[in-house]
Amino acid sequence: MKIIFHILAFSSGGYLLILAIFFFFQEKFLFFPSNAAFGNCPQMEQYRAMPIRFDDLRYYLQQKERANCWIIVFHGNAGDACDRVYFFDLLKNLNANMILFEYPGYGKDANRPGEKIFLKQALKLTQRIKMQNPDNLPIYLLGESLGTGVATWVAGQTEIEGLILLSAYTSIAAVARHHYPWLPVDRLLKNRFAADEWAKAVHAPVLLFHGVDDDIIPVEFSRKLLLNFKGDKELIEIDGCGHNDLLFIGESKIQKAISQFILMKP
Repeated sequence: MKIIFHILAFSSGGYLLILAIFFFFQEKFLFFPSNAAFGNCPQMEQYRAMPIRFDDLRYYLQQKERANCWIIVFHGNAGDACDRVYFFDLLKNLNANMILFEYPGYGKDANRPGEKIFLKQALKLTQRIKMQNPDNLPIYLLGESLGTGVATWVAGQTEIEGLILLSAYTSIAAVARHHYPWLPVDRLLKNRFAADEWAKAVHAPVLLFHGVDDDIIPVEFSRKLLLNFKGDKELIEIDGCGHNDLLFIGESKIQKAISQFILMKP
């Protein structure tokens, strides 16, 4: 009996330790910024994208002559904006001014990464672009993985022309429950990124892409999120690719769909 008691006590203690580690270090499991400083990015120079600092905002801007729209990109949770030059290649056929937003807490920033500060700065950036848009060019938001929640929230707070989401989720809490069903995620998680709730406030058209073989954010999450958008919406599922190769395997299909999505607008 004592042996059983000791086993139970040890197991309970170990479980409590796991809960404590998850609670106090959960940001380390969600946010993976690189060690590169913002602005120190030769790749951006190759694409003639300039690092911009304005107040507490930081972003890379690739501006084109006679652009017909703006595209603001909110990237995934790993690396930083410097790693996302592939979006310039993906959207090279569009005559768009492109912005790659850098999250606070990334790019050797002194801030602590988190949902509230991400959303605050993302909205501030979008509003800044609106103010600096004398030709009233349409503005599109593009979210990748973690950034799909950020883009969705901003789209529900201010008027935009369209929302493009790659590997979206209903909420980070739901994704965490999927991977860690034995953890009381709802009680522990601080950064929930409740995209399914935020989607209800979006009036702009929405275009989603998701890899059918994605085992990090399974395609079911995009299918469920789609139901929460009220306006025009479409989910394109791409066979044979997962989370990290969606833009490479599905490149041509994604390029074509995004071009049609943007060019069909008046």
